[in-house]
Amino acid sequence: MRRMDHPRGMMYTLTVTEADDGRVIRSLLQSKLKMSTRLLRQLPGEDRILRNGVPARLPDRASKGDIIYLMLPPETTDIVPMAMDLDIRYEDDEIVVVNKPAGLLTHPTARERIGSIQSGLYAYLSPQGQVPHCVHRLDRDTSGLVLFAKHAHVHHLFDEALRKGQVHRVYAAIVHVAENVPGTPADDDTPGLTTGAWHTIDMPIALHPDKPSRRIIAPEGQRAVTHYRFAAVHPPAALVQLVLETGRTHQIRLHMAAAGMPLVGDRDYGNPALPAMGLRRQALHAVQLGWRHPVTGVTRTVSAAPPADLRAAWRRAGGRDEDWAFLLEDEEALHHVRIV
Repeated sequence: MRRMDHPRGMMYTLTVTEADDGRVIRSLLQSKLKMSTRLLRQLPGEDRILRNGVPARLPDRASKGDIIYLMLPPETTDIVPMAMDLDIRYEDDEIVVVNKPAGLLTHPTARERIGSIQSGLYAYLSPQGQVPHCVHRLDRDTSGLVLFAKHAHVHHLFDEALRKGQVHRVYAAIVHVAENVPGTPADDDTPGLTTGAWHTIDMPIALHPDKPSRRIIAPEGQRAVTHYRFAAVHPPAALVQLVLETGRTHQIRLHMAAAGMPLVGDRDYGNPALPAMGLRRQALHAVQLGWRHPVTGVTRTVSAAPPADLRAAWRRAGGRDEDWAFLLEDEEALHHVRIV
C-alpha cells in the first residue's frame, strides 16, 4: 500500500499479492485500506478506481500482480482558511501534528469562525485539495501537540485508533500540592526529579447543569480515567506527568482539582486564592503524542517541549529547567495505559 497526492485528490495504490489473487476489489479495499462502506459508495461513476490504469468496478475480481489505484473523493468544508505560522512537528501523506500555542482554538466554533489552528491548517492544506479534521482537541488555553487528519477517510481511521487505544497522549502540568500529598517523594529535603509510582483517578464526568461550558464529577457522568505520577516536587507545587486513558472535556483539569491538586492558573476549576505563578492560563501542555497507524501498524512518537511561560512558572515555584527533560524523553508513559 502506498499513499500520494494526486491532482484529483489523495491517491492510494495497492499491489495484489498471490494470497489475494481472485478477490473482489471491494473486499480488498475494505480489508487492506480499511475503506468504509459509506466511502466506497462515493467512488463508482467517477473513475476513481483503476486497475492497471484502466477504470474498474468494485465487484470486479483482481489478479496477482494487479495494481489498484484508488483516488479519494474531494471534500467540501465550511472552514474559513486563515494563513498563520504553524509549528508542525510531524507530517506525512495522511496526517499532520501541530504544536498549538496557548490562546488559540483547536477548531472553529459557532461564534469564532476564524483564527483556529484548523483554519490555519486549511490554508496550508487547501492548495493540495486537502481538508484538516481534528482527531482530538485541546482547550484554548492548553498548549501542545494536536493530531489532524488530511481527509475524512483518514479521520475515520484515526478516530477508530483513538478509541482502540492506539493513540497515546501524554501531558505535563504544574499543580498545587500540600506537603503530604500521596505519591510525592518521601524526602522533600532533596526535591527534584523522581520517577515515582503511577496513580489513577477514575471519576465520571458530566455536564455542569447550569454552565454548559463546564464539567462536574457526577455518578451519572461518563467514565473518565487519568493516570499520573510526579516528575518533580517543590511544595507547594509539583510537576506532574499525565496519561489519558479516556478523553473527556476538561478531564485533566477537573480530575486533578477533585484530587486536591488543581492546576496552577486554572480559573475554572482551581482555587483563586492560590498563586498563579505569573501564568494567565492553566499550566497544562500536551508534551508527547504516540500512535500506531491503523492500517500499516507503523508506530511514531512526537514530542514538544513546554513553552516559555510554563518554564518560567516552574522556576518561580523553585523548579529547574532540567526537570522537564524526563517528560520529553520518557517512552514508557506513551504505553502506560497498556501496562496498568
